[in-house]
Amino acid sequence: MISRLLKVTLTEWKLFFTDPAAVLLLVVAGILYAFYYPTAYMNQTVSRVPVAIVDLDHSAKSRELTRMAAATQQVEVKAVFNDMLEAETAMAREDIFGFMVIPENMEKNLIDKKTTKIDIFTHGAYVMLHGTIGTAFSTCALTVGAVSKVKAIALGKKVPSAKAMAMRDPMPLSIQTMFNNTGSYSNYVVPSVLVLILQQSLVIGICVLGGARGHRRFRRNQRYSEVENESMPYRYLGRSLAYFMHYCCFILFYHCVIYNIFDFPRRGELLPMTIFAVVFLASVINFGMCLSQVFLHRESSMQLFLNLSIPILFLANFSWPSYLMPSWMVGLSYILPSTFAVPAWLSIEQMGGDIYDVAPKLYLLAIQAVIYFVLGMFLTHLRDKSKFTTGDM
Repeated sequence: MISRLLKVTLTEWKLFFTDPAAVLLLVVAGILYAFYYPTAYMNQTVSRVPVAIVDLDHSAKSRELTRMAAATQQVEVKAVFNDMLEAETAMAREDIFGFMVIPENMEKNLIDKKTTKIDIFTHGAYVMLHGTIGTAFSTCALTVGAVSKVKAIALGKKVPSAKAMAMRDPMPLSIQTMFNNTGSYSNYVVPSVLVLILQQSLVIGICVLGGARGHRRFRRNQRYSEVENESMPYRYLGRSLAYFMHYCCFILFYHCVIYNIFDFPRRGELLPMTIFAVVFLASVINFGMCLSQVFLHRESSMQLFLNLSIPILFLANFSWPSYLMPSWMVGLSYILPSTFAVPAWLSIEQMGGDIYDVAPKLYLLAIQAVIYFVLGMFLTHLRDKSKFTTGDM
């Protein structure tokens, strides 16, 4: 019994390296995309964004603020203008992506203990640049204001600078970013995309290789081979085992190689990673086996799922919170294994979660696996009854 199952598994696994489309999807895609996506974010965080400063005060304090902004890593001060029109023109040409306006009488107002308003303008079309510029400029402005305030308190009340700082800010805040200490965009987006790469390449690969005997990409003299005429449960389970073992290697490759090369947070332990791999791959493989019974031509699955990659990405619950989505979209997302796999993967790998932390997501993946397994077996049984000429690819 085991030898019959392994024979189907080995025959299917050989196709991964002999069928041109299967090689592209089941071997090349998983490796190529794993390096391609993170490479664009090698710098980890946004830095040296071109900006400008509009200095309407022309005072020692405004020059101090300008120097402080120029010294930050996040932005690079390309120019200091004397009026806003010049800065607006430069931003319209995208020579700069933001500017800070230092108002007239800023130094005088600080000395007189009056409020001074600093305006910061950013290019809203670039969300990442917008946040970086705003943070850099606001930090510099708040620092200059705080230093002036502390000096005034120290001189006025004749107290040490440390006490003056405590009087100025009696309840300082300490904001800690958990699980992504550098605030890296690659640490945020790439681990989730890796899960989608596994899902999409596996589902399309299963569909490309065909479902029932009548839809398999074999020449006429191969259709009557011993393996292709094996009983349905052996064929279904044997093929599934081939995909499972193959993609376990991919998960191990991502965990041990890709995460090390690109320095992604890797806190996952062996037990939760193993259980995640079993449940996730079981769900995706059976999902693919179901869909493979639907497509009569191998190109159809590729055309459909490549076009659906972006919608599936948005439904994966990492780019936008699910509670802010319409209910019908949330319901639609429950069809896809990635909806539950992405947060489970992030909880294990980036947060160091144990099996109990991700159990709710793994339960849902297991339910998906069982449903798709029963449906896949049923559809395979129905498709096996079709003639060999049906859906010849």
